[in-house]
Amino acid sequence: VDQVQIADDVIAVVAEIAALEVEGITGTMAGKGDFVQALSGKKKPKGVKVEVGEGEVFIELAVVVKYGSKIQKVCLEAQEKVKNSVETMTGLNVVSVNIHVVGVHFDKEQEA
Repeated sequence: VDQVQIADDVIAVVAEIAALEVEGITGTMAGKGDFVQALSGKKKPKGVKVEVGEGEVFIELAVVVKYGSKIQKVCLEAQEKVKNSVETMTGLNVVSVNIHVVGVHFDKEQEA
C-alpha cells in the first residue's frame, strides 16, 4: 500500500489560510519559537503550531483580531473553518484547534 505523508508546514499553511478567511481575524502573529525559524531561513507560517500523531492533528494558532469584533464568535468560526479545511484537504482527523488571541488591530480612523 502506498503511503502519503503531508509535511507539518503544509498543514500549517492550510490552517493559516483558513483562519485568515474568517471575518474579524486580521493576521497571525509569531511567537518566541519563530525566532529560531527565522534563523534557519525557512519560511514557515507565523503563529501556527502543528502536531501530527497517528492520523490525528493538533493545531494552535496565535491570531490578531480586528478591534470591535466579537472575539468568542470569531474564534469559534476560525476553529470550525480550520478544522474543516485541514480535514477536507488532508484526510487527517483534527483533534483540536486552539486559538490564542495575541493582539488587536485598530483601523487608522479609530486611532485618530
